[in-house]
Amino acid sequence: MKKVIVVEGMDNMPMGRAVSRILEGLSGVDKVRLNLEEESIIVEYGRGVLTEDELCDAINEEGFEVAEKFDED
Repeated sequence: MKKVIVVEGMDNMPMGRAVSRILEGLSGVDKVRLNLEEESIIVEYGRGVLTEDELCDAINEEGFEVAEKFDED
């Protein structure tokens, strides 16, 4: 599955890297792609292994704020 997650204020590389590392550390995440222009991150993960809520919870628990999430077109 591919999910786009918009993270509040993620407009610089250090913050983008931090969020990327959080997601890359989750078992079941296959690929993470950062888009600072849109303050978003595209996550590819295994269906049935993780849920979008688990992805967002991992980000929020580290002090960042998920503003929006949607399926990639």
